[in-house]
Amino acid sequence: MMKLEGKTAFITGGGGGIGGGMAQAFAEKGMKLVLADIDLAHARDQAAEFGDSAIAIALDVTSLDSWAAAKAAAYARFGQVDVLCNNAGVSQPRAPLDQVPPETFARVMAINVTGVYNGLVTFAGDMRKRRSGHIVNTASMNGLIAFGTFAAYSGSKFAVTGMSEALRDELAPFDVGVSILFPGLTRSRMSLGDADAGFIPREVIEAGMMEPIWLGRAVVRAIEENNLYIVSHPEHRPQVEERVRNVLAAFAEPAQPGYRGRARGGLIAT
Repeated sequence: MMKLEGKTAFITGGGGGIGGGMAQAFAEKGMKLVLADIDLAHARDQAAEFGDSAIAIALDVTSLDSWAAAKAAAYARFGQVDVLCNNAGVSQPRAPLDQVPPETFARVMAINVTGVYNGLVTFAGDMRKRRSGHIVNTASMNGLIAFGTFAAYSGSKFAVTGMSEALRDELAPFDVGVSILFPGLTRSRMSLGDADAGFIPREVIEAGMMEPIWLGRAVVRAIEENNLYIVSHPEHRPQVEERVRNVLAAFAEPAQPGYRGRARGGLIAT
């Protein structure tokens, strides 16, 4: 069980919403906080709630140079980062995939996928060398079940799921844990922005929102227990079960008669 008191957490998208909920939950455990956000003003407002145990840093998750500067600031203040939360993300206007502008698709992938990769590149090596640490990557319920007119966002979150599952296998021998957060509707700037932009009706948003602190506390439990999956909104279980049933139903006789393949070491091999 990982002890969190006195450890340092680095949270992207730390200026509010789910990142803010993580910050609150980590603070309850006596952790030090690095709150990184593209909007430094939001990060500073959030950090001010925690006094000297938190700092705010401007971070563009799509830039490795920005990550390097943020890491240097975090290490200068707190010495190291024990928990990395790749939480920053963006949504998309609802539209059929072939009608999503290329620049919108590229932005969603750059922030939601490459941004996570950049965080891993920045901190995972140090955790491996120390043989300690934990990484939490925020996917979405859209990273388990896909919805039409939301394909770019769903695709980015499925990518986070796959990367995280593989990363957990890679880092387990070094005692570094990996968890994936699959949130549903949660009070955040992104969710409220979707409502204001008309992507999702505001009454749906308001009725189904969960408060971020509860997701943060679920993240704490997952880190302490080294759980891979963190599912905060159980109402989506029937849709996930249906998807799994459909996938398993597709496993039948091999496409090639007489084929005798076997999986070795997590890879598909013959």
